Amino acid sequence: MSHSKLTRSVRLYPIYAPIAQAYFWLPVFFLYFNQHMSIDQVLRLEAIYYVAVVILEVPSGYLSDTLGRHLTLLISTLSAIFAYILFFAGHTFGVFVLAQIGLAASVAFRSGTDTSFHYDLLACLGKEAEYANREARVTRNIFFASAGAALVGGAVAIYALRLAYCLSLLGACVAFALVFAFAEPIRDPKRRFVARGFFAQIRACLAYLMQPALAWLMLFSVFMTVINHIPYEFYQPYIDLLRGQHAVPTPLVTGCHTALTMVIAAWFAKRSVRLSDCLGTRLALMLSAGIQGFLIWAMSLFLHPIVALLLGFRSVPRALMIAPLNAATVPRLQQHHRATYLSIQSLIGRLAFSLCLALLASSATSTGADIVSHALGASAAFATAGCAVLAILAVLIPKSQWRLGSE
Repeated sequence: MSHSKLTRSVRLYPIYAPIAQAYFWLPVFFLYFNQHMSIDQVLRLEAIYYVAVVILEVPSGYLSDTLGRHLTLLISTLSAIFAYILFFAGHTFGVFVLAQIGLAASVAFRSGTDTSFHYDLLACLGKEAEYANREARVTRNIFFASAGAALVGGAVAIYALRLAYCLSLLGACVAFALVFAFAEPIRDPKRRFVARGFFAQIRACLAYLMQPALAWLMLFSVFMTVINHIPYEFYQPYIDLLRGQHAVPTPLVTGCHTALTMVIAAWFAKRSVRLSDCLGTRLALMLSAGIQGFLIWAMSLFLHPIVALLLGFRSVPRALMIAPLNAATVPRLQQHHRATYLSIQSLIGRLAFSLCLALLASSATSTGADIVSHALGASAAFATAGCAVLAILAVLIPKSQWRLGSE
């Protein structure tokens, strides 16, 4: 592979990543589903999505590590196109299930592969030392793109909620064109056929958890996957309950709110590595967990406009954790294990949240306000317990274990 093609891919990746994750439907998906089905069916639909991601997560990572990043990302973008066509055209639970599976495939085949692809490209060019700061800038751009997509998606959804999915379909087509132009990173010929089977690959990746730092980072990632999704899932019905009978359309309110959220998160994402360098990895990551736990408690205790404003910070924990978490994890992994390991990490987190959604759906009543109140109360208790466990374990890991190459 020529140096020029690899350099071109490095330039294209920061464009691809924000477009692939510009979810115009983000501020209205709950409202759109609820337009066609009951709230308990909406929760089941979300649970189906996470189960589908769980099923596809690790096989997609294995495919990425064995057959290549490029092919895996192509499958991801094609799955997104398939999903958005169904979302736009569908109106029944069965069609939405197929669409959710397509969306899950898109996320699963991108998860782990995108950041592995980014690191591999930089490593091929001898620029792996730039990975953390470049990943922080990419994360910032993703949040900025998400802000614009949320604003536009919420605005067009005033006329028809499904129009937000139409815009996402156009974005997925652009992402496919960009991925098609990518070059496959050069692989170390000595490592090309190390993974001789799927289960051998899984065992090799799980062996990394013998390293205390990686084990803690895995647990943290799983925990944050759960609590980061709580405000994401419930802020729309929360705002709808708060709005009451006011004349402002809910899609416009949620669209503007989501856009503001992403702009705030983008500001923090750009500075996440600097904060991590200043505070240390563990403390910086625990700060992100504490912020999210506080927001969930506020939602569970109060239905108030001030809490709605505070929810503008709901993506800050994710913005603060992504680049430092990847920078602490990815370099510790061999190239032929990276995507599989990260997929296992995502799988466990999504499975945990899928189980949470299923539990919440099974205990749902016919009153939307009661469901929201019950779910947030249980989630707040879980967030508190999880933060306590992570803090205790973080103290028990020696500082030397956090230095790359110390394991």
